[in-house]
Amino acid sequence: MDASWRAQKLSYEESLALLRGWEDTPPPGRIWTEIKRHCLWGADEQGQKIWEFRLPLPMPVLPEEVSAWAAYVEALEEEIPSYVMVLFQAGAAAMGYFEEGEVIRHKAFKKYMKRHGQGKSQISYLNTRGKSKAGSRIRLANTVRFFEEINERLTDWEEDFEPERILYSCSAQLWGLLFQSQVPPPFEKKDPRLVKVPKDIKIPTHEELMRTQEFVEQGELRLGPSVREEDFFG
Repeated sequence: MDASWRAQKLSYEESLALLRGWEDTPPPGRIWTEIKRHCLWGADEQGQKIWEFRLPLPMPVLPEEVSAWAAYVEALEEEIPSYVMVLFQAGAAAMGYFEEGEVIRHKAFKKYMKRHGQGKSQISYLNTRGKSKAGSRIRLANTVRFFEEINERLTDWEEDFEPERILYSCSAQLWGLLFQSQVPPPFEKKDPRLVKVPKDIKIPTHEELMRTQEFVEQGELRLGPSVREEDFFG
């Protein structure tokens, strides 16, 4: 998308109103669904994208068939659905359980997983050298415990609350290691509730978790140069 595209943030309530308004006044173009990105977009007669709408991430999984769209919108709740969000990088994690836009449980923690002066996590370093050193063994133990602690917390919240969505942010390598932990996560890799947060995350802290909450509970509408705002908002 070039600079001629305009972006607009929408609150959960504004996003819900926009979607419900499409029943009477559909947006321009043919509508396509991208479930993995949790977004909709419209294409002109040449198949070119002319607008895109990323829904608030706690909203339910989008239907694959456009024919199911009316039922999907009708079933949307006034309140923000419950969700778990977990943000983690090597050695730092922040996670929370949210209901109706309020944080109910939260946890942030750090583990010593990097060699001082080199910035390599234990995950990468063990593939090269230093496996027998005491510092390396400490980092390895912390790395193992890091993923176990994340999964233990996720399991507790799954059992206590049964969240409707699971939002996450981490590298592909760390995401894979989460599923290799001796304490497994309470969901499969292809759980339909999963959606990756499309945002650059700073070092995960409680403050970063709360900043990210504001982002994920908003929708984002992007309009191409051929589309008017009146086509969406009347």
